[in-house]
Amino acid sequence: MRRVIEYYNTLAKEYDNIYKDIKYMRSVEFKVLKSEIKKDYLILDVGCGTGEHLMYLRDYNIIGLDISIEMLKRAKDKSGKFVVVGDIQHLPFKSRSFNCVISFFGALNHVQINRALKEIRRILVKEGLFIFTLANLYHMRWIFKSLLRKGWWYTVKAIKKRKGDITKVVDGKKIRVNTRFYSLEEVEDLLEKHNFHIKYTFGTYITNSPLDNILYKTFLKHFGGYIGAVAVKK
Repeated sequence: MRRVIEYYNTLAKEYDNIYKDIKYMRSVEFKVLKSEIKKDYLILDVGCGTGEHLMYLRDYNIIGLDISIEMLKRAKDKSGKFVVVGDIQHLPFKSRSFNCVISFFGALNHVQINRALKEIRRILVKEGLFIFTLANLYHMRWIFKSLLRKGWWYTVKAIKKRKGDITKVVDGKKIRVNTRFYSLEEVEDLLEKHNFHIKYTFGTYITNSPLDNILYKTFLKHFGGYIGAVAVKK
Protein backbone atom coordinates (compact mmCIF):
# COMPACT_ATOMS: atom_id res chain seq x y z
CA MET A 1 0.00 0.00 0.00
CA ARG A 2 3.02 2.33 0.21
CA ARG A 3 2.65 3.44 -3.42
CA VAL A 4 -1.06 4.12 -2.94
CA ILE A 5 -0.31 6.27 0.11
CA GLU A 6 2.42 8.19 -1.73
CA TYR A 7 0.14 8.74 -4.73
CA TYR A 8 -2.70 10.24 -2.69
CA ASN A 9 -0.43 12.25 -0.41
CA THR A 10 1.05 13.87 -3.52
CA LEU A 11 -2.32 14.27 -5.23
CA ALA A 12 -4.05 15.81 -2.20
CA LYS A 13 -3.20 19.46 -2.84
CA GLU A 14 -4.53 19.30 -6.42
CA TYR A 15 -7.29 16.73 -5.88
CA ASP A 16 -10.29 19.07 -5.76
CA ASN A 17 -9.05 21.04 -8.75
CA ILE A 18 -8.34 17.92 -10.84
CA TYR A 19 -11.77 16.46 -10.10
CA LYS A 20 -13.80 19.66 -10.36
CA ASP A 21 -15.85 18.30 -13.30
CA ILE A 22 -17.61 15.45 -11.46
CA LYS A 23 -20.59 17.34 -10.04
CA TYR A 24 -23.09 15.12 -11.87
CA MET A 25 -21.47 12.00 -10.43
CA ARG A 26 -21.68 13.56 -6.97
CA SER A 27 -25.33 14.45 -7.50
CA VAL A 28 -26.18 10.77 -8.09
CA GLU A 29 -24.17 9.71 -5.03
CA PHE A 30 -25.91 12.33 -2.90
CA LYS A 31 -29.31 11.26 -4.25
CA VAL A 32 -28.63 7.66 -3.20
CA LEU A 33 -27.40 8.72 0.24
CA LYS A 34 -30.39 10.98 0.84
CA SER A 35 -32.79 8.13 0.06
CA GLU A 36 -31.05 5.53 2.24
CA ILE A 37 -29.46 7.11 5.32
CA LYS A 38 -31.33 7.86 8.55
CA LYS A 39 -30.51 10.59 11.05
CA ASP A 40 -29.75 8.20 13.90
CA TYR A 41 -27.12 6.25 11.94
CA LEU A 42 -23.45 6.15 12.85
CA ILE A 43 -21.69 6.26 9.47
CA LEU A 44 -18.14 5.50 8.36
CA ASP A 45 -16.87 7.04 5.13
CA VAL A 46 -14.07 4.76 3.91
CA GLY A 47 -11.64 6.46 1.56
CA CYS A 48 -13.17 9.82 2.44
CA GLY A 49 -10.54 11.73 0.45
CA THR A 50 -10.83 15.50 0.84
CA GLY A 51 -14.22 15.20 2.52
CA GLU A 52 -16.97 15.75 -0.08
CA HIS A 53 -19.33 13.25 1.55
CA LEU A 54 -18.37 14.34 5.05
CA MET A 55 -19.50 17.82 4.03
CA TYR A 56 -22.74 16.57 2.50
CA LEU A 57 -23.49 14.51 5.63
CA ARG A 58 -22.18 17.08 8.10
CA ASP A 59 -25.47 17.04 10.04
CA TYR A 60 -25.13 13.28 10.59
CA ASN A 61 -22.93 11.23 12.90
CA ILE A 62 -20.14 10.42 10.46
CA ILE A 63 -16.45 9.55 10.72
CA GLY A 64 -13.99 9.78 7.84
CA LEU A 65 -11.24 7.24 7.21
CA ASP A 66 -8.47 7.43 4.63
CA ILE A 67 -5.03 5.95 4.10
CA SER A 68 -3.60 9.37 3.15
CA ILE A 69 -2.89 11.83 5.94
CA GLU A 70 -2.67 14.71 3.46
CA MET A 71 -6.16 13.97 2.13
CA LEU A 72 -7.47 13.76 5.69
CA LYS A 73 -6.03 17.16 6.60
CA ARG A 74 -8.15 18.69 3.86
CA ALA A 75 -11.19 16.63 4.82
CA LYS A 76 -10.89 17.81 8.42
CA ASP A 77 -10.48 21.46 7.39
CA LYS A 78 -13.49 21.32 5.05
CA SER A 79 -15.94 19.36 7.19
CA GLY A 80 -14.84 19.71 10.80
CA LYS A 81 -15.66 16.02 11.23
CA PHE A 82 -13.60 13.44 13.12
CA VAL A 83 -11.18 11.64 10.79
CA VAL A 84 -8.93 8.60 11.18
CA VAL A 85 -5.86 7.42 9.29
CA GLY A 86 -6.47 3.79 8.45
CA ASP A 87 -6.53 0.95 5.95
CA ILE A 88 -9.85 -0.50 4.82
CA GLN A 89 -8.28 -3.97 4.97
CA HIS A 90 -7.57 -3.55 8.71
CA LEU A 91 -10.24 -1.24 10.09
CA PRO A 92 -9.45 0.16 13.57
CA PHE A 93 -12.98 -0.26 14.93
CA LYS A 94 -14.86 -2.79 17.04
CA SER A 95 -17.19 -5.28 15.43
CA ARG A 96 -20.79 -4.17 14.88
CA SER A 97 -19.93 -0.49 15.45
CA PHE A 98 -21.60 1.22 12.47
CA ASN A 99 -25.09 1.39 10.99
CA CYS A 100 -23.73 2.35 7.59
CA VAL A 101 -20.43 2.26 5.68
CA ILE A 102 -20.00 4.34 2.53
CA SER A 103 -17.14 4.30 0.03
CA PHE A 104 -17.26 6.28 -3.20
CA PHE A 105 -15.09 7.01 -6.21
CA GLY A 106 -12.99 3.88 -6.29
CA ALA A 107 -11.22 3.61 -2.94
CA LEU A 108 -12.01 -0.10 -3.08
CA ASN A 109 -10.20 -0.46 -6.43
CA HIS A 110 -6.79 -0.26 -4.74
CA VAL A 111 -7.17 -3.01 -2.12
CA GLN A 112 -7.65 -6.75 -1.74
CA ILE A 113 -11.38 -6.63 -2.20
CA ASN A 114 -12.24 -9.81 -0.30
CA ARG A 115 -10.32 -8.64 2.75
CA ALA A 116 -11.97 -5.22 2.56
CA LEU A 117 -15.49 -6.66 2.30
CA LYS A 118 -14.82 -8.98 5.22
CA GLU A 119 -13.77 -6.01 7.35
CA ILE A 120 -16.72 -3.87 6.29
CA ARG A 121 -19.11 -6.67 7.14
CA ARG A 122 -17.42 -7.12 10.52
CA ILE A 123 -17.93 -3.50 11.65
CA LEU A 124 -21.53 -3.24 10.44
CA VAL A 125 -24.46 -3.98 12.73
CA LYS A 126 -26.98 -6.60 11.60
CA GLU A 127 -28.93 -5.22 8.62
CA GLY A 128 -26.39 -2.39 8.38
CA LEU A 129 -26.03 -0.62 5.04
CA PHE A 130 -23.04 -0.68 2.71
CA ILE A 131 -23.23 1.95 -0.05
CA PHE A 132 -20.34 2.23 -2.48
CA THR A 133 -18.99 2.63 -6.00
CA LEU A 134 -16.07 1.06 -7.85
CA ALA A 135 -14.29 2.00 -11.08
CA ASN A 136 -16.04 0.14 -13.90
CA LEU A 137 -14.28 -2.28 -16.23
CA TYR A 138 -16.81 -1.56 -18.98
CA HIS A 139 -16.79 2.24 -18.88
CA MET A 140 -18.13 2.87 -22.38
CA ARG A 141 -16.76 6.38 -22.85
CA TRP A 142 -13.27 5.18 -21.92
CA ILE A 143 -13.61 2.22 -24.29
CA PHE A 144 -14.55 4.50 -27.21
CA LYS A 145 -11.64 6.84 -26.50
CA SER A 146 -9.22 3.94 -26.16
CA LEU A 147 -10.37 2.43 -29.46
CA LEU A 148 -9.85 5.76 -31.24
CA ARG A 149 -6.49 6.57 -29.68
CA LYS A 150 -4.84 3.17 -29.16
CA GLY A 151 -6.79 0.70 -31.25
CA TRP A 152 -8.66 -2.55 -30.88
CA TRP A 153 -5.81 -4.78 -29.66
CA TYR A 154 -4.71 -2.47 -26.83
CA THR A 155 -8.30 -1.93 -25.64
CA VAL A 156 -9.25 -5.62 -25.61
CA LYS A 157 -5.99 -6.49 -23.84
CA ALA A 158 -6.61 -3.82 -21.18
CA ILE A 159 -10.14 -5.10 -20.51
CA LYS A 160 -8.95 -8.70 -20.22
CA LYS A 161 -6.17 -7.65 -17.84
CA ARG A 162 -8.66 -5.85 -15.55
CA LYS A 163 -5.83 -3.72 -14.15
CA GLY A 164 -4.15 -0.52 -15.18
CA ASP A 165 -2.52 2.68 -13.98
CA ILE A 166 -4.38 5.90 -13.31
CA THR A 167 -1.99 8.75 -14.15
CA LYS A 168 -2.20 12.39 -13.04
CA VAL A 169 0.19 15.35 -13.26
CA VAL A 170 1.03 17.32 -10.11
CA ASP A 171 3.62 20.12 -10.19
CA GLY A 172 4.65 19.01 -13.66
CA LYS A 173 5.39 15.46 -12.49
CA LYS A 174 3.45 12.34 -13.49
CA ILE A 175 2.19 10.20 -10.62
CA ARG A 176 0.56 6.78 -11.01
CA VAL A 177 -1.49 4.35 -8.99
CA ASN A 178 -2.37 0.79 -9.99
CA THR A 179 -6.09 0.12 -10.15
CA ARG A 180 -8.21 -3.02 -10.41
CA PHE A 181 -11.43 -2.55 -12.38
CA TYR A 182 -14.66 -4.51 -11.85
CA SER A 183 -17.79 -5.36 -13.80
CA LEU A 184 -21.23 -5.07 -12.24
CA GLU A 185 -21.57 -8.86 -12.35
CA GLU A 186 -18.33 -9.24 -10.37
CA VAL A 187 -19.60 -6.78 -7.77
CA GLU A 188 -22.85 -8.70 -7.39
CA ASP A 189 -20.96 -11.99 -6.99
CA LEU A 190 -18.63 -10.48 -4.37
CA LEU A 191 -21.53 -9.15 -2.32
CA GLU A 192 -23.31 -12.50 -2.42
CA LYS A 193 -20.09 -14.25 -1.41
CA HIS A 194 -19.74 -12.01 1.65
CA ASN A 195 -23.37 -12.48 2.67
CA PHE A 196 -24.80 -9.11 1.70
CA HIS A 197 -28.31 -8.69 0.32
CA ILE A 198 -28.29 -6.37 -2.70
CA LYS A 199 -31.04 -3.80 -2.37
CA TYR A 200 -30.19 -2.32 -5.79
CA THR A 201 -27.26 -1.47 -8.04
CA PHE A 202 -26.58 1.77 -9.89
CA GLY A 203 -24.09 3.57 -12.09
CA THR A 204 -22.47 7.01 -12.03
CA TYR A 205 -20.53 9.12 -14.54
CA ILE A 206 -22.58 7.61 -17.37
CA THR A 207 -23.02 10.72 -19.52
CA ASN A 208 -21.47 13.25 -17.10
CA SER A 209 -24.59 15.37 -17.48
CA PRO A 210 -27.87 15.95 -15.59
CA LEU A 211 -29.24 12.89 -17.42
CA ASP A 212 -27.30 10.69 -15.00
CA ASN A 213 -29.87 11.46 -12.29
CA ILE A 214 -32.43 9.68 -14.48
CA LEU A 215 -30.24 6.94 -15.97
CA TYR A 216 -28.37 5.75 -12.89
CA LYS A 217 -30.61 2.71 -12.28
CA THR A 218 -31.23 1.80 -15.92
CA PHE A 219 -29.33 -0.77 -18.01
CA LEU A 220 -26.86 2.01 -18.84
CA LYS A 221 -25.47 1.64 -15.31
CA HIS A 222 -23.37 -1.22 -16.74
CA PHE A 223 -21.41 1.28 -18.83
CA GLY A 224 -20.81 4.25 -16.52
CA GLY A 225 -17.44 5.27 -15.18
CA TYR A 226 -18.39 3.82 -11.80
CA ILE A 227 -20.71 1.04 -10.70
CA GLY A 228 -22.24 0.85 -7.28
CA ALA A 229 -24.64 -0.86 -4.93
CA VAL A 230 -26.75 -0.40 -1.87
CA ALA A 231 -26.31 -3.61 0.10
CA VAL A 232 -27.56 -4.87 3.46
CA LYS A 233 -25.64 -7.10 5.87
CA LYS A 234 -27.62 -10.32 6.32
